[in-house]
Amino acid sequence: MSFHPSDPILRDGRETDIVIPVMGATGVGKSTFINYLFEDGKEHVKVGHNLTSCTTNVTPVILPNNPKNSNSESPRIIILDTPGFDDTVESDVEILRRIADWLANSYRKKMVLAGIIYLHDISQRRFTGTARRNLSMLNRLCGEAFLQNVVLVSTNWEGFHDLRVLAARERGLMDEHWKFMIEKGSQVAQFRLRLLEGEPSKKTGRESAWDIVNLICQRQVEMKGKALRNFGIQIQRELVDNKKFLPQTEAGKELNYSLKEFIDMQKQLVALEKDTGDLDREDEIAEMERTIRRLEEQMRSFNVSQPQRLKQLFRNLVNRNF
Repeated sequence: MSFHPSDPILRDGRETDIVIPVMGATGVGKSTFINYLFEDGKEHVKVGHNLTSCTTNVTPVILPNNPKNSNSESPRIIILDTPGFDDTVESDVEILRRIADWLANSYRKKMVLAGIIYLHDISQRRFTGTARRNLSMLNRLCGEAFLQNVVLVSTNWEGFHDLRVLAARERGLMDEHWKFMIEKGSQVAQFRLRLLEGEPSKKTGRESAWDIVNLICQRQVEMKGKALRNFGIQIQRELVDNKKFLPQTEAGKELNYSLKEFIDMQKQLVALEKDTGDLDREDEIAEMERTIRRLEEQMRSFNVSQPQRLKQLFRNLVNRNF
């Protein structure tokens, strides 16, 4: 994979850049959260107003100066707006490909992925399958060691009026669904647009959003960047350092790929590798192309009435190093 030339932020990626993806299911308020980090009131990333996804691509935005740090020499903070899994427009396979592609390319640029902000809609009565899906993918993308750099954020407190109910839901998340991540060092926060009746004073709006970003920035300061700079999250190390195909990664194993999707992804990968013009990788690219032709021949030789045999073939292919 190589960086997409139409992404000027990635093209201009710097080793001093701090990257913070914002993740979560469709409709939890990712784009709203990002827009509140700016004080100009503009819509820097598009906000949806229903359960149809507005964010289908990975969208990086450079934040303005940190209000808690007026130093003009501070590194750029790049917030990454990401589509949710179980999306209303794109398949999970395509969503993962887009997120993984951006993260892998930023890793090659040595941009520092300092942490991840994961949003969850506290107004939802139940912990839905979509919420479970997105949380599981987050864990697979990060790997256990990186969970200390994740902030688990509840949103949409304003969509409900009974503070006791919402507080009970938050405790339930912390005691059950988020328990493992918290034990591994993940922090918990609330993104609040306004206070509910009877609540004690706390920060809302832009201050609330920046407090969450600063949890990650402060963690990086505490670690002095040493553990983060050459570390990366699991999906980055798998794709770049270990040169795995996407379906071979821990996140990829969560998804149900068809053999055709697997072949299509490898074709895209070959095309991207060719674009780099790296002569040292010509043999590797040629081998990948031979693998694709072999897979296509095998796919054509299978009858659709043999699903179990096809499934076994695909499992074998994913678990092999070509």
